[in-house]
Amino acid sequence: MTRGYSIYLDAIRFLASLLVLFSHVAYPRYSNGDLIWMRELNLGSDAVILFFVLSGFVIAYTTDAKSRTGASYAQARMARLYSVLIPALVVTLLCDFAGRSIDPGAYQGWWFNAHNPLEQVLRALTFSTQAAGDNIRVGTNGPFWSVAYEAWYYAAFGIAVFARGWVRLALLALTVTCAGLSIILLAPCWLAGVALQSVCARKERAQIAPRTAWVLAVGPWVIYALWLAIDLPQTLTSLTFILTFAITGVAQTPFQWLGFADEFLWNNLLAILFAAHFFGVYRLAQDGSWVSVKWETTIRWLAGATFSIYLFHYPLLTLFHALPGYEAANPLHYGGAGIVTLIVCFGLAELSERRLSQWKRIFDGVLGLTDKYRSGGSARKAAVL
Repeated sequence: MTRGYSIYLDAIRFLASLLVLFSHVAYPRYSNGDLIWMRELNLGSDAVILFFVLSGFVIAYTTDAKSRTGASYAQARMARLYSVLIPALVVTLLCDFAGRSIDPGAYQGWWFNAHNPLEQVLRALTFSTQAAGDNIRVGTNGPFWSVAYEAWYYAAFGIAVFARGWVRLALLALTVTCAGLSIILLAPCWLAGVALQSVCARKERAQIAPRTAWVLAVGPWVIYALWLAIDLPQTLTSLTFILTFAITGVAQTPFQWLGFADEFLWNNLLAILFAAHFFGVYRLAQDGSWVSVKWETTIRWLAGATFSIYLFHYPLLTLFHALPGYEAANPLHYGGAGIVTLIVCFGLAELSERRLSQWKRIFDGVLGLTDKYRSGGSARKAAVL
């Protein structure tokens, strides 16, 4: 991976995390409908699919480049997930408790799950909140759903790469069975990133003309805008409803049946677009000379809080919404809530994902590894949702 391409990936995943954050600020309960266009375009959900593609690409890249063993792969993935997951669970529980104490009414809605907090924590720690057809929200932390999906993709990828023979087949079959239909339906989005890495890793496949690279880099965004203009996502969701009724015989919404995979037709189509875009940029970004060292440092630092922004922001937003005097119709209030949330997330990142090396040492001990993972540059490449 060239320096220029690495910088670009860091920049775009940070921007995607901001899009997720402010697409949640756009809920009417926070901003009185002033930003409802973000909800109507469903930009936050599309940004999560971009994360899936990026994740598949970077995990495949780092696994290949570092020639990892199965144990070191498991260590890296567990440290990456738990370095933010555990602090996020603590923050979620504290924010929800404080917010409900201040204004219980702010937590009376679909966005908060008050049922059996202990079960929620245990299911979160085992990444089973979305497995086997379940759809368990962790307090107010709705974004956790995608982490629960990705953990299963990490596991399946590790098995596919490091296991052999009938053991691999048996473990993959068990993983697919336990994960369930919803997680499997979005797996192609993550695998699109793996496929992208495979193509980029073979130079003979990646040799395309600059003009073609520009078409691939820019074209997908044009197509994406056109698809939104003709409301293709809603058309595909309607088709999913028809398929749901044909299969189950029950007139239920796709979300009731598939949870967060309810837009899987659109999501998988979108993943292809994103993968094509990233391939085009890969051919164009042969070096990083177009980015000054100063900007590179800034971009790397911002991107180093991406996971924290994603996993901490929702409980914080809901807590700020519960504070006395909060007015959803006041741009200063919802704008301030979004900005303060972002600032707090950066602070929490210093205690979570920016301490990844310490978490890796913990899992070194848990897994009995002797090879420590200390490379800061490689850590940056591995730092993706």
